Amino acid sequence: MERTIAIIDDEEQIRKMIKQFLENEGFQTIEGKDGDEGVRFIQNKEVDLVLLDVMMPNMNGFEVLKEIRKLNERLPVIMLTAKTEEIDKLLGLEMGADDYITKPFSLRELAARIKAVLRRSEPGSGEEQDEIWERGNIMINLSTYEVKKDGKLLSLTPTEFKLLTALAEKPGRVFSRLQLMMKVMGEAYANYERSIDTHVSNLRKKIEKNPAEPEYIQTVYGIGYKFGEKR
Repeated sequence: MERTIAIIDDEEQIRKMIKQFLENEGFQTIEGKDGDEGVRFIQNKEVDLVLLDVMMPNMNGFEVLKEIRKLNERLPVIMLTAKTEEIDKLLGLEMGADDYITKPFSLRELAARIKAVLRRSEPGSGEEQDEIWERGNIMINLSTYEVKKDGKLLSLTPTEFKLLTALAEKPGRVFSRLQLMMKVMGEAYANYERSIDTHVSNLRKKIEKNPAEPEYIQTVYGIGYKFGEKR
């Protein structure tokens, strides 16, 4: 089944270049020339992933991302940015982006990132298909991609779901940031291991009673993280 990618960027030349390459790779595409048009597309059309430029007039990429997350918490989003400052990348991740790539970029790298994020977003795409894990008052269904706490359905991004399952699979085991980055996002992201902290922070806000004193996603100082083994 062909996947549909929304390309939201105010630079027509970049949109056309990405569109041609992705369609040669077997994807369908739709284009948005600014943030307002991009939000309308996502409201009215079914897409599988969004490529979202940060620097756009009227409505920048961060504002668009905020609107996307109101509409669909699970829709994968990759930010496209000409900025190299770490704070901009972390802001995008903190607001719910699944990945970012800095311009100028290789089209082959972009396609690889898209395929990696789409794999993470597929229900039951892990090795433990058709399983339900119960961890304290959290229920994780790997085949339906659902996470519930006290019976209430939580909305996690694809990356947050993958991170939760990576930790919850082996409660009590300590994972370094690099190990989590490799498990959640793959070897290509090994140099971005500190980004895992932002995803952990977002996940804690959704599953912890008090994110400042986490019971589930616990920090092991100087090493990384673990899932609370007593849960």
